[in-house]
Amino acid sequence: MHRVRGLAVGLTVAGLLAISGFAGPAGVFAAGPKTDPDLHATLDGKPIPLEDVGKYDCDDFNYPEIRCSSSKLLFEARAVVVATLTAVDYVTIWDGVGYSGASMNVSQDYPALSAIGWNDRISSFKARNSETGQFWTDWFYGGTWYAFCCNTQVSNLGAWSNIFSSILRT
Repeated sequence: MHRVRGLAVGLTVAGLLAISGFAGPAGVFAAGPKTDPDLHATLDGKPIPLEDVGKYDCDDFNYPEIRCSSSKLLFEARAVVVATLTAVDYVTIWDGVGYSGASMNVSQDYPALSAIGWNDRISSFKARNSETGQFWTDWFYGGTWYAFCCNTQVSNLGAWSNIFSSILRT
């Protein structure tokens, strides 16, 4: 019975990986330059403009591709599978308070969030994998910074909402 259950779980995970287009560890860890000219985005496998990333639930686990999903369920399933297999993300951001609205699992630094449609839009976040980082009010890590650490969860940034223009892992 345990073998059958294990096989069922394995097939489910494999199916979710296939549906989500997970490329495996090589795709997950491909870092590339910080301002990679190959950076691009897809929605359900179809190309979209980078500035539209902030409209959907996305992740950059296959950097320089940002993968977005029109299905919250598939997006969350992909995030669970990737998190189980790796520990690449360091923060998840949302454009609404209470972890609502469009979201993005972030594993890369972004010196200009405007390039991916997230400038001045972050209202809540969850730090991941005991990682630390900083949100900056200006592009290229300028202005005032807001530090996060060690699995912090902030459901409402209050006065800090909608003012961040860059993200940096520290």
